[in-house]
Amino acid sequence: MKYAFTQIISRIQWCRLQQQLQSVTPDERAGWRAEEAGLVDALGCRDRIDFMRGEHRSQFTRYQCGLEDGQALLRLSASTSRGTTRMEGLGPAPLTTPARVNSRPSQAPQSMPVESRR
Repeated sequence: MKYAFTQIISRIQWCRLQQQLQSVTPDERAGWRAEEAGLVDALGCRDRIDFMRGEHRSQFTRYQCGLEDGQALLRLSASTSRGTTRMEGLGPAPLTTPARVNSRPSQAPQSMPVESRR
């Protein structure tokens, strides 16, 4: 679970950094704020989709993106800690060795002259 928190907090910091760039337009800045709000809500197990859809329609998609990404990271972390994503019983894949022909490593055939038939 610690991994998910770290990832979400890193994304929140990235959103805040993007808001501080001078080249960002006011609409882009609002989008980064909305995405940050979605990530924060995911960490706090809140869901303000209805509020954001009604009050901040222009930024709703970015809020939803942050919320869903945060929730997905939390779910993934929870399932990984329970071991449900591991493939039980499968060990490491065996190393493959190159094909051998007559006890020598196989190689691409050398070019052969071809006679044309007419």
